Amino acid sequence: MTMEKIRQARISQNEEIDILSLLHILYAKKIVIIITTLVFSFLSFLYATTRQPVYDASILIQVEKNAQSNLISKFISPLELNSPSIATEIGILKSRRVLNQTIADLGLQIEVAEKNIPVISPFLSLFQSPSENYIDVIQFDLLPEYEDTSWTLTVLSADSYKLSLKGAISVAGKVNHVVNGKGVAINVKEIHAAAGTKFEIKKHSLFNVTRDLLQHLNAVEQAKDSGLLFVSLTGHDKQENIRILNSISLNYMKDNIATKAKETSKTLAFVDTLLPMAQTRLREADRKLHEFMQSNGAVDLPLEAKNILESLVALQAQHSELELAIIEVSKHYTKAHPLYRSLTEKEALLEKEKRELNKRIAGIPKIQQDYLGIKRDVEAEQEIYMQLLSKQQELRITQASTVASVRIVDEAVSDPLPVGNKKGLILLLGSMAGLIVSSGGCLLMNILQAPLEEAKSIEQRGVNVLASIPLSKWLHAKTRYLKKDEHPGRDDWLSKAHPEDLSIEALRSLRTTIFISLMRKKAKNSILISSATPGAGKTFISSNLAAVMADAGKRILLIDADLRRGYLHELLGMSKACGLTDILKGSMEAMKAIQQTGHAGLDFISTGRFTSTPRSFY
Repeated sequence: MTMEKIRQARISQNEEIDILSLLHILYAKKIVIIITTLVFSFLSFLYATTRQPVYDASILIQVEKNAQSNLISKFISPLELNSPSIATEIGILKSRRVLNQTIADLGLQIEVAEKNIPVISPFLSLFQSPSENYIDVIQFDLLPEYEDTSWTLTVLSADSYKLSLKGAISVAGKVNHVVNGKGVAINVKEIHAAAGTKFEIKKHSLFNVTRDLLQHLNAVEQAKDSGLLFVSLTGHDKQENIRILNSISLNYMKDNIATKAKETSKTLAFVDTLLPMAQTRLREADRKLHEFMQSNGAVDLPLEAKNILESLVALQAQHSELELAIIEVSKHYTKAHPLYRSLTEKEALLEKEKRELNKRIAGIPKIQQDYLGIKRDVEAEQEIYMQLLSKQQELRITQASTVASVRIVDEAVSDPLPVGNKKGLILLLGSMAGLIVSSGGCLLMNILQAPLEEAKSIEQRGVNVLASIPLSKWLHAKTRYLKKDEHPGRDDWLSKAHPEDLSIEALRSLRTTIFISLMRKKAKNSILISSATPGAGKTFISSNLAAVMADAGKRILLIDADLRRGYLHELLGMSKACGLTDILKGSMEAMKAIQQTGHAGLDFISTGRFTSTPRSFY
């Protein structure tokens, strides 16, 4: 058969999916599917029962609106005040600056656990009371290259221990004593374990601990524009979750207070630098006024001039305070920010009012103009100086009594029940996965093996089918419980025990077809029966076909050429000594190796003695 015929035969095959055939394949592999599904179910059950429960703890924090500095709020509308951004506050809460302080306070880098067998010990712990062995490690400092590495601490007595790293490093120590050496410093506060108990101790890097904490920490605004932060943390230990959340909230408040105090200190330092300069300007203005009075005497101002003077002094004071506010805003925002632009616009309006007042001053006598200018400077500088003194006292009081703009509404509390505790769902999904994997694997193997189960599919590949032999139900029922290395006995020769069986009838039809084929092609009167795999039925076909051919009056010589596992001699009740292997070796003539079977017209040559190298005869 050529490759072209095979290709054409495959193309002509029906490509529709036969559901019944798929179900038949799955039914044939039912044992494999059931066992695989049970294995997956057991593994799912083992995982569901040994996995540590996860608990959820939460805390509620209120973020209050930060009041703007009086330097700023005097000159802008309340609508222009920026309320604190909740996203910013969440970012600060989850920042490394806050979390790292919590990690240091609670010693989260240090992990201590009693040594046990993975998977097995957690499963056995379900049927045992929890172990009371523990040690309290309050200090464990390592070189960076030893971080995230498991160390073994072995208890030697109630107050002594030995710390080792894979046999390479070993140090001994006592309780409540700091042990330094070989790149490690450790202090064990308490030991509650019998001598010989081993603990696994590990110091995680700060980066890894912070990353893991961020993965389990969540913070969201409880309601829009409410200013309430709902912070939650998931973990295996309920009390540990509560401690971590309380510590994070306290460190977040401390950071808020420190930030506000730092801003107040900067503003106070800036006011302190302005006070000496304001005092100098005030003294200079007083000196000029005194010299003017000595030279010109007292000057009587009209009512209009007095009103102009008061307005100028007020504008000057406002302008000075506005300049301070602009400097304060420039520390936090750029010039493009709406708040900065609002202040500069108000500064332009003050300048415009000052120019209008100066125009009005130009209409009064010269001596009154000079007096008015000097008097304006004195009163304005005095007003500015008093404002700075007041602001200095206010900032000092604020610095001494700084409070946080956040407060804890509800303390941390943990859910008493674990979250995501779905053991039944895990078991169901595991069983379904086992069923799908096993069924898919069986179907895939069937596709890869591509068995030819029907005569039609074989003929489509260009191979002639002489006969189709059905399975003998009698013989199958009789031999189904045989062990792997056992073979049917003499009584199981089907053509002799049940000559009317459908399998024997099919072999008789095959016999007729063979006789016709041999006559047409004038071929040699020899037939080779073989198969690609063991257990395909070579012995059954050859023995029973030989018997029905002999029944037709032919002289048949049956040769067992299976030099590894041949058992035709057992089926026929013959001896396997002096057989085919002896003929191939040349130690016996072929005629002498022929045995009479007792069946008319049927002779037999056994395999002979089995050999470990049957290929040497080929």
